[in-house]
Amino acid sequence: MDLKKLFRVRTVAAFISLEPDDFLSANLRSKLKNASQLLKTAEASMTKAGYEVQTLRIVTNPFGEWILPENEEDVHVARTRLMDMDAILDECGISFCALGPGMNLNEITKLCPMIIQSSGRFSCSANVPPANVEAAKAAAACIIAISHMGETNEEPSPPHLAGGLGNFRFCAACSAQPNIPFFPAAKAESLHDGENKSADSNRIGLAVGLENGALARHLLTQTQSIGRVGTIFREGMADALLPLQTLCQEIIAESGAKTHYLGIDTSLNPSLDEGGSVAEAIEMLEEVGGSFGGRGTLAAAAAITTSLQSLPGIQRTGYCGLMLPVCEDSRLAQLGKRAELKISQLLMISSVCGVGVDTVPVPGDCTEKELTSLILDVAGLAGRWNKSLSCRVFPHPNCSVGDETSFDSPYLCNSKVFSLE
Repeated sequence: MDLKKLFRVRTVAAFISLEPDDFLSANLRSKLKNASQLLKTAEASMTKAGYEVQTLRIVTNPFGEWILPENEEDVHVARTRLMDMDAILDECGISFCALGPGMNLNEITKLCPMIIQSSGRFSCSANVPPANVEAAKAAAACIIAISHMGETNEEPSPPHLAGGLGNFRFCAACSAQPNIPFFPAAKAESLHDGENKSADSNRIGLAVGLENGALARHLLTQTQSIGRVGTIFREGMADALLPLQTLCQEIIAESGAKTHYLGIDTSLNPSLDEGGSVAEAIEMLEEVGGSFGGRGTLAAAAAITTSLQSLPGIQRTGYCGLMLPVCEDSRLAQLGKRAELKISQLLMISSVCGVGVDTVPVPGDCTEKELTSLILDVAGLAGRWNKSLSCRVFPHPNCSVGDETSFDSPYLCNSKVFSLE
């Protein structure tokens, strides 16, 4: 079987570094155009080789390093710079751009909401270290503020904000490492880190993320048992990804000295297609009794993650774990509708894999205190085990626990509102 037919390239991501002075010259346009050209070259090569490429994305270093002139806090300047970037990205044909995390309370509370509101092209996150209550509070307040942005007298609401969906492009990022190709936690390396201060800010890094629920199902059906995940599943994943990696390395070799290959995020990531659920794929293992989330699930998640993080010959970047986004996985959404899945179960499974609590609908009237506690739980797990996790939840306007969601998005399926208790 041609394994490349069982997965898609969800994202080809170019990682760039911006500086304040880029906005005072032609550097901004040059950096964005060079990144977009690399992405389009990669897309053409991958398509020719038989891979389906879904999105091209650009990722920047943390936005606080470039969105304002040094020692300035003029929000108007930030808004103007976002408009300039948005216009250039539109010219380049790039629809997805992550601006990295807000690294302090001011950036989280003042700039993150502005970024999300300014354009449906932009994603960002809030950096929340373990036990940092104030950062968690700021991220929670941001989530609530974004959820209300679609409430407007205009008809219809802006599509990138309607129904609380602005939070699709925002999360609390906990111990998140650079070069994750998945949004909204993605960020390029900071130019302020000691080891990067002398780095060439014109370099472009290339990383790839996958949509591979069907491949997971195929391999785990063959694997049958948790005891064989480390052999049959691991070897099958490596066989599927090695040709893609070789192609990425060839693309970089032909692109010049200013580019470098960062790796593949080997994470299992669902699609909304029939047979594309990662949760359903894991249910193929005979030790996973009943449904996903029940007995055997934790052991399966741990074994699969161990394999994904040790694929022979694969250069890895990003989460490299299980992605369990409730509203992007039809089986998880179904379990949510039946009230057979809780946030506490997702947290438990996150202790041995990734990505955290992701695309989970919560009550529209949830409190800042409730969200703060949840974010601190995720940050605690991430810090204790030194792993990248995120918390992306959707307060659903005018909905309570148990109500069915009504998301109007090609990227999401509907479920029921989860309890935060």
